[in-house]
Amino acid sequence: MPDVPLAALDLRQQKLVENARKALEQGNADYVIAVCEPLLAEAPGCLPVRGLLRAAQLVRHRAKNPLVAKVGGVLSRAPFFLGGKSTGPEALRAQADKLLASDPTSVTALKLLAGAAAKLDWPETVVFARTAVRELAPADEANLIALGEALLNVGRPAEALAIADGILRRNAVDGPAQNLMRQAAIAQTVNRGNWDGAGDFREKLKPGPDGTGT
Repeated sequence: MPDVPLAALDLRQQKLVENARKALEQGNADYVIAVCEPLLAEAPGCLPVRGLLRAAQLVRHRAKNPLVAKVGGVLSRAPFFLGGKSTGPEALRAQADKLLASDPTSVTALKLLAGAAAKLDWPETVVFARTAVRELAPADEANLIALGEALLNVGRPAEALAIADGILRRNAVDGPAQNLMRQAAIAQTVNRGNWDGAGDFREKLKPGPDGTGT
């Protein structure tokens, strides 16, 4: 199933989300976490809830003293390596959320979430998780490529193209980045030319005023 929109939640849940949003604006991270953790358990594919929860988790995490934050980061990674190969995506998603509750800066947990979300067909959640990894580990090229591909999957080729361009500026012969750039360029061309719409495809192939096509 696709990502769950906020409108798909019942009125009680929507009201709780609104209360959590106001609480976050007021700096009450503990309230947001208390509200959003059970909500996310009920609707794990709801990105607005996940976004609020993550923002509050980061606020609380930064408020910890450095020693506690460091210990939390180490412990949060350990359970990941205990999972079996047959573990399903929903179990992996639950495991990722448990790790992130302990340490929202765990790159391992965020990648686990991204992988589970891809299998659960939550494309926007994949982008969310991969973006969070980029914020924590901007030099992780494998994640950058995965983020670019996720952006293409949700119809955002310009952002994917920017990612590919950034990698290629550092290494002009990077194969995965070149492939991402090609895919993003094609997607942009299709979007500009409205190739998915009605009309004669021959007309769409004709060069435009700049000679590059429609």
